[in-house]
Amino acid sequence: MTEYRILFRFLDRDFLFKLIFILLLYSLVPLSEIFFFIYLSQLIGQYLILALAAVVGLAGVLVAARQITIVLKKLKEKIRKGEYPGQEFIDLAGILIGSVFLLTPGFITDFLGFLLLIPPVRVGLGRLIVRRMEGRLKELYEYLRLYDY
Repeated sequence: MTEYRILFRFLDRDFLFKLIFILLLYSLVPLSEIFFFIYLSQLIGQYLILALAAVVGLAGVLVAARQITIVLKKLKEKIRKGEYPGQEFIDLAGILIGSVFLLTPGFITDFLGFLLLIPPVRVGLGRLIVRRMEGRLKELYEYLRLYDY
């Protein structure tokens, strides 16, 4: 029964409107990236720009994956001790958002992704996200604690 309740929360009208707004905003990002690629390819060269974008994105994803692994270890440790992992949820939210930006091809999104890997920036965005999801995260914590994560 609890699983259905969680599913219905995600199908809430307000949640869907916010999701559509974020997706619309996220669809504008590739347009700006295309214009930026065209501008840089005229300055440097198109093949070098594409290779550079791929290398920078890959390096960012590897750094983000390492940071996610570290935060998940801390999260598991706190849950085993019976402590609420609030700071770990904050870090994880910031890193995951940064990882999404790093996975998106382009220099603007890579810059934003790397910016979110810096701890003070990550904590700021993470707090904003966690503050809105505090109730759900406490339910997740209780669930993980019960199943000895």
